[in-house]
Amino acid sequence: MKLLKSKYVVLETTFAGTTGGGGGIGSTGTYGAGYGFLIQKITAFCGGTTVAPNSSGGIMFRYGDSSNAILSTMIVLPYPYTGFPTSEAKPPHIGAPLSVTLEGLNIKCNWFEAATNEDAPGGWGISVMGK
Repeated sequence: MKLLKSKYVVLETTFAGTTGGGGGIGSTGTYGAGYGFLIQKITAFCGGTTVAPNSSGGIMFRYGDSSNAILSTMIVLPYPYTGFPTSEAKPPHIGAPLSVTLEGLNIKCNWFEAATNEDAPGGWGISVMGK
């Protein structure tokens, strides 16, 4: 397993991605027709944010054949927590640093990217590992 992509940002943006079809190996491919990446592990973190709880926060991980042929979107870091109706009701740990690691994924794709819809003063980070 090797590091495929890693990135750290503090603003709302798309980051840690590949170019369209960047993993392609031709018509037969390593992991099926044209699949050049085998994503096995993702580690994502937020160093802390002041954003009020909402449904658009966190890190999304999209993958597929290209940005025009997205197979799936995963929320790898659902943060800030959205279960409280107002920021006054949120528990004290919300907004604190948070990290998650997903292992054993075995995602076969040609293209992937991470994105966040929120700024975070503590920053967003992701490391994507595989073959």
